[in-house]
Amino acid sequence: MFEDFSIGIMQGRLSNKPGMPLQSFPWNSWREEFSRASAIGFNQIEWLIDGCNDDENPIASVDGRKEILEISTKYDISIKSLCAHSLIDGGLLDDSTNSIIAQNTFSKILSWAFEINIEFIILPIMDAMSIQNNNSKEKLKKVLRKVVTNHGPTVLLESDLPAASLKQFIDEVALDNVKVLYDLGNATAMGFDIESELRLMHSIIGEVHIKDRFSDNGGSERLGMADTPFHSAVEILRELSWSGSFILETPIFNNWKDEAEANFYFTRQLVNSASQNCKGG
Repeated sequence: MFEDFSIGIMQGRLSNKPGMPLQSFPWNSWREEFSRASAIGFNQIEWLIDGCNDDENPIASVDGRKEILEISTKYDISIKSLCAHSLIDGGLLDDSTNSIIAQNTFSKILSWAFEINIEFIILPIMDAMSIQNNNSKEKLKKVLRKVVTNHGPTVLLESDLPAASLKQFIDEVALDNVKVLYDLGNATAMGFDIESELRLMHSIIGEVHIKDRFSDNGGSERLGMADTPFHSAVEILRELSWSGSFILETPIFNNWKDEAEANFYFTRQLVNSASQNCKGG
């Protein structure tokens, strides 16, 4: 039942950024993104650390964090989560001094987030950070046990592992505040059985990313245009009484406003339909 349900969007998806990667911090418009999110109807933004001049990111300074909190309050847009995309380069799993540098970065991000009461840190463990072999699994276990603290934010792992393997890994890490970020679009593209995965992991899923991808590692489209089975996924989450945030990680193409409005409307209808079915049941 979606009593604490929130629809948010990844930072940077409410700005046109010619020549910049989609997953990049909106340096010139991060303040405006709060008013844009509010005008569309979102109630949450997922903060982004993208690996580009991270120490200059507003969240890295006392004054910046103060301004973030002020703007968040002004527009009633909460920041419950932060995507640590800067750590996707694999440094945490490196055998050299790169690992120490990456661990220090990880610790700083956790500290910055703690200062403004961010609940979740998303740690992507795919691409160069993938833990498909036992060696990389053991390295990441050591890092998590060293860096993650009981009083800090919960770390959500966004992984390319199937659910059974990911759950086993988290069980072996044995830290209460290491859980799962589940991306419905990526699961579709990788051919995972979303229903069985949600049933297996729902109790450790802290947040869900919303994107629509084609199967067989296909690309992303506007929500409702590709292969991700949103309706069945949300019905399963409703049935399991899952509550949390849906964060849109959708493409902006040539017009962030058109895409954000269409994708918000799609998600709101999705949630309303699930809520009505719940009441009817």
